[in-house]
Amino acid sequence: MDKTTHKIYISRRDIYTVALLLAPAVIFLAIFFLYPIFLAFRYSFTNLSLYSINQSDFVGFRNYINLFKSSIFWHSAFVTLIFLSASAIFGQMFLGMIIAYLLTMTGRRFKTVVMTILLMAWATPKITAAIMWYSTASYIPAGTLNAILILFGAHPVNFLSRNYALLTVIAANIWIGLGFSVLIFSAGIENINPSIIKASVVDGASSLNRFFRIILPSLKNSILMDLILITLFTLGAFTIVFGITGSGPANSTNILTVYQYYTAFSFFDIGLSNAIGVVIILIGIILSVIYIKIIDVRGL
Repeated sequence: MDKTTHKIYISRRDIYTVALLLAPAVIFLAIFFLYPIFLAFRYSFTNLSLYSINQSDFVGFRNYINLFKSSIFWHSAFVTLIFLSASAIFGQMFLGMIIAYLLTMTGRRFKTVVMTILLMAWATPKITAAIMWYSTASYIPAGTLNAILILFGAHPVNFLSRNYALLTVIAANIWIGLGFSVLIFSAGIENINPSIIKASVVDGASSLNRFFRIILPSLKNSILMDLILITLFTLGAFTIVFGITGSGPANSTNILTVYQYYTAFSFFDIGLSNAIGVVIILIGIILSVIYIKIIDVRGL
């Protein structure tokens, strides 16, 4: 059987038209995304300070050396790793995937109600969500959670103490981002060929087997996209943590973005603060590359 190749000819006018349409987006990206990243890299090699904002000298890698020698930085990086793993990867992604799969077994009305509730949480302004969660987890006066515990005769728990504060902000971040992951995976599941799922039902496959044998392998693209986006969102999370706990107590919720904020606006060290920002950017890039390597979507 002869194979024929069809060549698509694109005129120079079409190329100019596409370039013209893309120009506003490229300009916007360059001004508000690429240029700030360039400035962050540039200032991270200087001794720029809020004390002398118009004067700065090149100091080479001194900010990075001081940063990597700091025990506070390594503690903050460790807290960030826990916060990222628990709230984004295990919380939002896996829980979002399971909820999206379970919603496929329910009626349209119930699914619509659940999706609306989840997306309302996602659309809530971060500072509003932080105030809500602070009020919910408050110990004195008793917040919603402790009011429920007291109602059932249990002792109140200080959810904002050193032992529980990180768990509280993790739960808050899951609450905010879960709707996004459910939306991504719901769209991915709807794109799976229904005849494959029907055939598995006829063959007697259980819901668990369908999930691991059919649904999960078919969601590679959705998993990759969701993982990258929620990782970047969580690495850049600031308001929800700062609004609930600040960074405490005893630095127990001092993630890198909060550490960066205090470095810039409490210690006025803009150069070191930008070095922290560069580290956050590099962590996001490295994790994204790892996700792409681990989740091979070429075979789909």
